[in-house]
Amino acid sequence: MPFPSRYRIDRRVAAAILSVAAVVVLLAIAIRDPALGKRLVSENNVVEWLQVVLAGTAGVLALRDARAARRAGKPLTLDVAIIGAMAIICIGEVDLDRVLFGTKIISTRFFVDGRRWIVWRALAVLVIVGAPLALGIWLLVHVRELWRAGMTGLRRPWGQTAAFGVALFLAVEVFEKKLSRISWLPQYFAEEVLELVGMICILVGVAARRRR
Repeated sequence: MPFPSRYRIDRRVAAAILSVAAVVVLLAIAIRDPALGKRLVSENNVVEWLQVVLAGTAGVLALRDARAARRAGKPLTLDVAIIGAMAIICIGEVDLDRVLFGTKIISTRFFVDGRRWIVWRALAVLVIVGAPLALGIWLLVHVRELWRAGMTGLRRPWGQTAAFGVALFLAVEVFEKKLSRISWLPQYFAEEVLELVGMICILVGVAARRRR
């Protein structure tokens, strides 16, 4: 039985409460035990894996939405965009290229390194470059549909919540170096915690959209 509307928490308020709670807890840990705070936000540690879990959950919810939309004959462009974005975030956070190929292939000469097996380089192009490129081309073909769905979402609380999360996540990527060097915080603390906040907002928004 659904709760009466007066007992429901606005999606934006829910995201704000969860975000503040996450920041307060992690900041308290960093102040109380700087060494532990630094470990929590280090590469392949708790905060980074929390981001992966949240992004993966949002992607799964969007995938279920896409399947439902397809069965109902409705557009699924926005769902595909969300799935793709969450997959890219997960790949970036777990350093999939380093896991599969032993190096960061985008920022190195991996593709043109003659010492690498050509089949290995071709697979890297397919997995790391080809899939995102194909997604981008597909979304460009359906850009009008994506624009309409996005504008519709921005007029609703779930869309505003998710859009804020996306904007925050992108802003952190742009100012990554400055955020990672705040003197009174452990290295990477601000960057990783703000990315976590962004992912919380994205998941709350996507989950709220699905309930609609």
